[in-house]
Amino acid sequence: MMRKILIIPVLLGFQAPAAAPEAWFDVMKYGAVADRNTNAAAAIQKAIDACAKAGGGTVYLPAGNYLSGSLELKSNVTLHLSPGAVLWGSRRFEDYPGRALIWARNADNIAIAGKGTIDGQDEAYFEPNFGKPKADRPTMVLLNKCTRVRIEGVTLRYAPAWTIHPKDCDGVWIRGIKLLNHVQAFNTDGIDLDSCRNVHISDSYIEAGDDSIVLKTTQPSDGSQAGPCENVTVTNCVLISSASGFKLGTESHGDFRHIVVSNCVIRRTWAPLSFFLKDGGAVENVSFSNITIHAFPEGRGYKVTWPIFVDLDKRWPDQTRLSSIRDISFSNIRILGKGRSRIAGMPERPIENVTLRNIVMRVDGFEPIEEVRKPGGGRSQPARPEADFGSIPAEFIFAHIRGLDVDDVQVIWDTKEEAQERHAIWGKFLDGVRIHRFSGRQAVPDGKLPVIAFEDVKNVFVTESSAAPGAGVFLKVPAAAKSEVLLDGNDLRKARVPVEYAP
Repeated sequence: MMRKILIIPVLLGFQAPAAAPEAWFDVMKYGAVADRNTNAAAAIQKAIDACAKAGGGTVYLPAGNYLSGSLELKSNVTLHLSPGAVLWGSRRFEDYPGRALIWARNADNIAIAGKGTIDGQDEAYFEPNFGKPKADRPTMVLLNKCTRVRIEGVTLRYAPAWTIHPKDCDGVWIRGIKLLNHVQAFNTDGIDLDSCRNVHISDSYIEAGDDSIVLKTTQPSDGSQAGPCENVTVTNCVLISSASGFKLGTESHGDFRHIVVSNCVIRRTWAPLSFFLKDGGAVENVSFSNITIHAFPEGRGYKVTWPIFVDLDKRWPDQTRLSSIRDISFSNIRILGKGRSRIAGMPERPIENVTLRNIVMRVDGFEPIEEVRKPGGGRSQPARPEADFGSIPAEFIFAHIRGLDVDDVQVIWDTKEEAQERHAIWGKFLDGVRIHRFSGRQAVPDGKLPVIAFEDVKNVFVTESSAAPGAGVFLKVPAAAKSEVLLDGNDLRKARVPVEYAP
């Protein structure tokens, strides 16, 4: 029987294919010196350029102190700062030809990541003790017309101007960062989203010398229409600011839509949730939920606070376009402070469809409000009297609204000082109002001002609401509006006067 012989060829010197080397570019191999005195910008840029030329990868900063001016981030490059690595921004503005420490334009799939730190050395750009800022100050991160952007894990501190400024970007993920600016440093915003789409900000701590997170739609330099800010989520963040916690505007040449802010803590700010619409942009489908607010100004000497502030206005009197706001909601919010909330449109442009649900306002003091004007928010024409309402003595001020739903709102007066006269709710020029399950009284027990006061209103329903002990007049409306107000299912037994009709 013939046997089959299996012949196995032996290939002398044969080796399995080697694994492809990781695309990892150590800046030290490109000449970077980590002594905080030698400008390492050229060496770091060499590593970025080499990484981009190789098709992408990670530019790595080992532990150490790197002084740098402008760095241009390029497509498919991640700038990774290891624990113990600090990128120090130069104290000389001439070292920033890109006008920012880290910048990119028309780049795709870029990232700044790691557990290291970026320090802007802000004190070099202000007069002593953060007095007047210098005319030329670099942004910390400036990204223009980029796609698929990720900023994760890093600490950014002491920015001389805006900290993170994505402009006309699509697909931005900012997660798990710590942002620490001096609250006295003027215009050191945290995150400025400018005409950006598909943005997700989460799990971050932001302490800024101006707005913590602000959405803008600035006018392009070529005069074209500003793009929208849309599809934005902000969640699980702590926001501290000497100005606004979360803001829309003031630059509002384009639209804002499909925006959700949830599960956040906002503290030590004079305008925790604010809208400043001045340039003709439209706002729609914006919701705030599960937010805790301590409205307490710190850093700039503000004397008046506005926990919720929503305003329409024109930046210039002869401006033709007027902004619009519709379909906004505030739910499951707890507020502590001395301030008042104001939501007001314009006579020629009411705000449409506003919802406040499950709101507790605990008032722990009183601010001087006589002759207070509404805040302008940047350059603005003087406020028109029929759209101001800045000195109204009420915790919730509503004006020029079509469709207002106030459901399960409480005002609790919890002050040790002598109470000042305040309404709980005041409204004027309203059409379609539902006050449901409200509970409270005026600030001064059995005081001169009613708990709820309306002027020039239509289609008002007050249902299942209750007067707290000490309530004097619960509801006051003009006699001419008597047929416009319907009360049903309320418990007003603790009020001295359930309803009063003014002459």
